[in-house]
Amino acid sequence: MTAYVVFVALFVAAYYVNRHGLEQVFLMVWIPIFLYIPFAFTAHIPMVPIRTFSQAAIVPILYVLFKEKGHLIRLGRLELLMAVYVVLRVGADFNSRGYKDAQNYAFYMLSCLVGPYLMGYYIINSRRMDIKTAKMFVLIFLTFFPMFIFEAKFWMNPIFKIMGPLFPDAFSGLSMRYGMARTAGAFEHPILACIMIIAVYRMHRWLCWAGEWKARQEGWLGKIQGWFKPFPFSFEVQISIVLIFMALLTISRGPWIGGLAAGVLVAAGNFKNRKRALTIVCLLFVLGGYGGKMALDAYITPGEGQEIALEAQTMLYRKVMVERYTEFLMDRMWTGWGLTTVPTIKGMESIDNAFFLMALQHGVIAPLIFVMIFLYAIVSQLTFGLKSPPGVAPLGFTFAGIYLMCFFAFTSVYMGAQTEPLLFLLLGWGEGIKARKPESNDSGAPPIDVPGHGFRRVLV
Repeated sequence: MTAYVVFVALFVAAYYVNRHGLEQVFLMVWIPIFLYIPFAFTAHIPMVPIRTFSQAAIVPILYVLFKEKGHLIRLGRLELLMAVYVVLRVGADFNSRGYKDAQNYAFYMLSCLVGPYLMGYYIINSRRMDIKTAKMFVLIFLTFFPMFIFEAKFWMNPIFKIMGPLFPDAFSGLSMRYGMARTAGAFEHPILACIMIIAVYRMHRWLCWAGEWKARQEGWLGKIQGWFKPFPFSFEVQISIVLIFMALLTISRGPWIGGLAAGVLVAAGNFKNRKRALTIVCLLFVLGGYGGKMALDAYITPGEGQEIALEAQTMLYRKVMVERYTEFLMDRMWTGWGLTTVPTIKGMESIDNAFFLMALQHGVIAPLIFVMIFLYAIVSQLTFGLKSPPGVAPLGFTFAGIYLMCFFAFTSVYMGAQTEPLLFLLLGWGEGIKARKPESNDSGAPPIDVPGHGFRRVLV
């Protein structure tokens, strides 16, 4: 019965949206609930598909969103791809697990994919909301910093320590590497936590280029700015240091590499000749990918009489895991086994590849559609960013960088907790900035404010 506390989020969101409107309930209620409260805290009530705090909070928001802005909703290319993706996965789940489970999964897709997408598109609908949303994400992750330190020290996240008794079946996702605790925060797994941190870091860097951290901040950001004042460096550099340190505490190599690739891609948007810079970056990615593949094969293949390094064993696990599970995939290539009914191999219960797991669950077409969503989003955001006037930092390049990082990271972990809703929120946000009228001066591309030589703009 204690798990029913999740419905408090529904009533809080309903009250707040009635009193303050969609923008404020999104910023002040949904985002904090979404980030602070783990998806592992769930309620299971017969005939009620609501499971998490985030799902409960989004219900009244979507009701008001459809009521006030339903006439504005249009179907474009990405929306059609999403519709196919959702229908395909729910249909495959119905075929494998039956109506009851498919119904709950359909609600998950609507509340955690479609819902965040619509909020990103229709609530984050101005330059002002771009800045407010990015700042809210940064603010919350700054408050996570002491929690990450606590978790690294005591092997327990404070949120799980406080709320865990209400949800005895919840797990914190603690794991170890090099004799150290890998921090996971409220995100269930260190790799998922690192994905979230890097996404927020990219938002932060866009705010830096917009000059948003140079002024005195308001509210809690102003208080944190005051607390940081005695320390060296400017406020924006201090935020960068905090976020990078948090990412390091997760000890997650996949997102680190994806984050570096994202930084290189985003930096191309800050060159005077973006097209030439983007062409060079793409060539570097092709060469780097080929070289990285050869280096990885050599790294996980020990020579005669040699033992494989401990660090390489997790990489080798993923390769062997795919080979072993391919037999199950071939048995149900088109329909999959269902969301929770994929057969498991003893000792290989963790399927650490979101795309491969999706194919096992709902057939090979599902990840193909998902890859098409990724590719369309990246290419369209880069195309949109190339149209930005010289001397601005295109938000489209920032989104493309985050998508690229997620794409890379999901090859090494399942797509779980807050990462999937965040991705679709960003997809909707990215499509929304493309739909804004140019004459509104709301393109989401702030001017680059950097003294001295322009070369400093390429720093990521």
